[in-house]
Amino acid sequence: MTKRLQRAELAKGGAVAEKSFAISVLVGIVEVFVGIFSLSLALVADGVQSFADAVVSLIVWIGLRLSKKAPDGKFHFGYYRVETFSSVVAAFFMAVLGGIILYESYQKLLNPVEIVNAEIALAVAILASVIALSLLIFKIRGAKKYSSLALKADAFNSIKDVLTSVIASLGIVFNKYFHIAQTDSVAGIVIALFIFTVAYSVIKEASLVLMDACQCTEILSDIENIAKNVEHVREVHDIRMRKLGPYLIGDMHVVVDGDMSVREADQIATQIEERVKHEFDDVAEIKVRIEPREPASKK
Repeated sequence: MTKRLQRAELAKGGAVAEKSFAISVLVGIVEVFVGIFSLSLALVADGVQSFADAVVSLIVWIGLRLSKKAPDGKFHFGYYRVETFSSVVAAFFMAVLGGIILYESYQKLLNPVEIVNAEIALAVAILASVIALSLLIFKIRGAKKYSSLALKADAFNSIKDVLTSVIASLGIVFNKYFHIAQTDSVAGIVIALFIFTVAYSVIKEASLVLMDACQCTEILSDIENIAKNVEHVREVHDIRMRKLGPYLIGDMHVVVDGDMSVREADQIATQIEERVKHEFDDVAEIKVRIEPREPASKK
């Protein structure tokens, strides 16, 4: 995968976050306005959630835009890890949001409020649920297609948004028609705990990436087999890979006959690199170090 193509993939991922930001802001405005009109605290809270989701999408969008920047004198390997860092920022924001939801839910549990104009509030909450579900599918597809951890974090955040909208709908129904005013509060506490779980998962995965961890045993085995199938390669060892944003980079040692010319050895290294990058689209760079095979008498 070329550098230009990698930046194009990040640009497409950024477009996903950008559209999500615009839609979330619009949904939030409608929910807050109707929530105030109908005296539905659940709908107002869900509208605030939509604004919060918009902020997460904005963080992801900014991170993906910065990730497109070409390497320079300060960041020699490019800005790909900005995408990973943005997912950490988004996850921390989600955790703070979960704390606010937990606190507000507890306060509402102590002081329940009955909803008026429930039909309008319910219609808006259901519509928000449908939009949130559509955004979730849109983001999941984008995260898989462009291998974006930041978009994955944004998609996790949309799962919370779908649940919040559904719970808001149920809360309005039980509050108005079954006169169980505490429903929204209990649901809010459950959603807050779910948010903490998702935020922890995202932070853990992103932290491993920032610390050069790579849980990619299968790809290491495949790369070794690719290298061994290249003519004149005698041994392959010390294969190392690490995440660089949505991509992988690494290096490996390859043993060839000691009497091989420098030009021939370079051709073997180039052939291995090209085959690996052709086989794995997410491998942005693989460096091959050629080592001479020692004669039997020197072993």
